[in-house]
Amino acid sequence: MPGLTLKTNQEINKGDIVVLCKCLNEEFNGSCEFEPEGISEGGILYKFKDGTPGYKSVRLDRNAGKWDWINEDVMSEWLENTDIIFAGKTKFYIYLKHLDGAPPFTIDELEIWEKCFNQIGVEKVGKYPSKRELNN
Repeated sequence: MPGLTLKTNQEINKGDIVVLCKCLNEEFNGSCEFEPEGISEGGILYKFKDGTPGYKSVRLDRNAGKWDWINEDVMSEWLENTDIIFAGKTKFYIYLKHLDGAPPFTIDELEIWEKCFNQIGVEKVGKYPSKRELNN
């Protein structure tokens, strides 16, 4: 389902994506670990640490950015990498995926994502999806 509409204020590189994941790790207080997902359109994968079942991911707009294939050590490989993912002043969308018993997304959760995106120079444009949309 569509999540947020975002806009980059500057170029966003692979290292910035690692910073985003580290911010999410902190904000979610260790309940899950976040890392870039090895999918063609790009995304951030939730890795639940507390036994929560299912699959949960935030996918990035495949038409807005460039996402390379990912190796297992992506967090260290991308840490200092300046390869551009999104050009500056690019508008893109995130899509919310939760399957196989993973909990649906919440507004509180999306607020955390917004806060972490802000740290790397990406801001929300538009509004949050409704609670009803998130639960479907």
